[in-house]
Amino acid sequence: MSAVLLQALAAGDTVRGLAAVTTDVVEEARRRHGTLPTATAALGRTLTAGLLLGATMKDDEKLSIELAGDGPLGRIQVDTEGGGRVRGYVAHPATHLPPKHGKLDVAGALGSGLLCVIRTKPWEKEPYRSIMPLVSGEIAQDIAHYLVASEQMPSAVALGVFVAGDGRTTAAGGYLVQALNGAGAAVVARMEANVARMPAVTTLIREGAAPLDILERALAGLGLGTPTEQPVAFGCRCTRERVFGALILLGADEIRDIIATEGAAEVTCAFCAEHYVVGAEELEMLIAEPAGSA
Repeated sequence: MSAVLLQALAAGDTVRGLAAVTTDVVEEARRRHGTLPTATAALGRTLTAGLLLGATMKDDEKLSIELAGDGPLGRIQVDTEGGGRVRGYVAHPATHLPPKHGKLDVAGALGSGLLCVIRTKPWEKEPYRSIMPLVSGEIAQDIAHYLVASEQMPSAVALGVFVAGDGRTTAAGGYLVQALNGAGAAVVARMEANVARMPAVTTLIREGAAPLDILERALAGLGLGTPTEQPVAFGCRCTRERVFGALILLGADEIRDIIATEGAAEVTCAFCAEHYVVGAEELEMLIAEPAGSA
């Protein structure tokens, strides 16, 4: 398995294409969260979308994607700070529905609801939030709709996750093709025709296609430029020090109560499922007065 993302311009820099194989990323998320197949597919598609959109950001930007539906999955949350690292979780990882039309029923598991995309730019006072109804629940179509409706950027998006009979992720990835300023009608038509002929992205990956192979098919006849490559991975910002900071916010009295009743504090990160145990001695240190204080 592998995890890598390629990005390139085409058609005289009027079309942008990104393609990623994210098998390792999705399998790491499945392993950490213990997701069943439908939940694995839903989370994996969203993680891949996060990586593709994150690769279009400027330095220091942050991106968060949330899908909240009335189906059994409940909520999917993914975020990235760029750099090829992404993290995420699904509210109900044990969700698995019967297949629909031979595919995992992600739309049925998600149901009707909302897509929220938040872009945080350090040079702006407030994050930019875009909230809209889910158009299909298949995630790729919802991301494409967001890009057109909110960012006025015509885009084709494909996302896929193939889950083996034993529950492991054996193929995952996606691509994003966007018409930029200056793309003429003929260029857009060729882009659309290319995408319409593309097999499912997991079919390509299972046949051995790398991101470059996917880009060459999606941008065929458009003069593909030299691509840049970026490794991608599941990565979380949580640390033991961040856990200490969160516990301090509880206040001394509540920490003393934890020591008296539990003997230790146990914290699990929602994004990566990393489990932290903070013992009584460490808790006492958190509420101890600094030396020399009055």
